[in-house]
Amino acid sequence: MTYPSDLNRSISELLSTLGRGDAGGAAEAQPVVQGVGEAADGMVRVVALPGGQIESVWIDPRMMRGASENLAEEIREATNAALTDLRSALAAATAAPDTTALLEQLREVQRSAVPQLQGIMDTLSGVQERLASGGRP
Repeated sequence: MTYPSDLNRSISELLSTLGRGDAGGAAEAQPVVQGVGEAADGMVRVVALPGGQIESVWIDPRMMRGASENLAEEIREATNAALTDLRSALAAATAAPDTTALLEQLREVQRSAVPQLQGIMDTLSGVQERLASGGRP
C-alpha cells in the first residue's frame, strides 16, 4: 500500500530531479526555427523551414550576368548550407524541453493532493479500527 507520505516523498524527488534541469526563469517566446545558407560570398542566400521547405531564395542581380551553371551550383551550395543550418537549429530547439509548467503542476499536486490523501487515509483507518472493534463505521 502506498501512503501519502510515500507519495509526497516521490513527488519531492521528482521535483528535485526536474528542477535541476529547469533554468528557473520564466518561459521566453520561442523563435521561429529556420536555416540560413549563403554562397558566392553572400550573393546567394537561401532560407529553409522545418519540413524541408524553402522559404526564400535571394540572388544578387550581378550573379545573373554569369554562366547559368555557376549560378545553379551556388544555389545548390546555399540550399545545402541552409538545410544543414536548419537541422542544427531543430536539434538545439528540441534538445532541452521547458519543464517550468510541468514543475509547477507537480508542485500544485504536492500542495493539494497529498494532504487530501492523508485525510482520506486517516478516515479509512478510523473506519477500519471501528469495524475491528465491533463498532459501526
